[in-house]
Amino acid sequence: MTILTIASMTKPTQPSFKNIDFPKQWIAGGVMDAEYKEYVLLAWLQKLKNEFKNTRLYPALGDIIQKHHELKQIQSELTSSHEAGPLKSLDLRNLRLLRQFNPHQDQLESYLDALIQRALPHLSSAMDEGKALYDLVASQLQFVSVGVQPIRVAEGYLLVTQGRPNKRQLKAYRYTKSRVIQNDDAFLELRLQCVESRPISRLEQAENVKWSLIKRHKDLPQPATYHVHLDWNIPINQTLLPIARRKLLQEISKDGVT
Repeated sequence: MTILTIASMTKPTQPSFKNIDFPKQWIAGGVMDAEYKEYVLLAWLQKLKNEFKNTRLYPALGDIIQKHHELKQIQSELTSSHEAGPLKSLDLRNLRLLRQFNPHQDQLESYLDALIQRALPHLSSAMDEGKALYDLVASQLQFVSVGVQPIRVAEGYLLVTQGRPNKRQLKAYRYTKSRVIQNDDAFLELRLQCVESRPISRLEQAENVKWSLIKRHKDLPQPATYHVHLDWNIPINQTLLPIARRKLLQEISKDGVT
């Protein structure tokens, strides 16, 4: 277990906003000054909002959601454990508050309360901005199955096309869905492997691409195949593919299909 104890009470100067990386131990590392930590957070969020302006959703949105979750978890711990004894330190790995006698307990709790009050609104606003971009792209996404689907859809192809008919690009991915057990919890994992990347003419249909893949990859003679298309030219790895991946996982997990 990793235990990080906050001890220093020195007030720092305002940090530089240039080329700043978000510290992994942002909450517990360094000094206990909520205003300073707010500056650090705002500098980091500004970089991620610039990613959104360039239509790059990930990993920015996932990082914001994770930081929001961490603070909400600590807020819940603070609320539910005021009667559990004096606060000693933070266990950031498990997001738990550790309690025993500590002469600086009041400062630590006050710091955490102030930090949460300052930081959560910024994180919520940035998260909403990212989700709005996600929803906008998702609303323009065309998602269809290609041809007759086999009974087993846990493995197959995802065809991703992007752009207007005269400048359309194709990326074909072989996907595999599996169930993973971690810490006694089960969740679905979807792996993608790019097997083809090229321009595609306006006359070439997804069905033709599917049959071409079947001929070249004999080990998958009856693949489930899905086609995602977006007219907009946006970053594929940071935005289009993560949204398409989630849509595919939802589709092949309907009604417990495998």
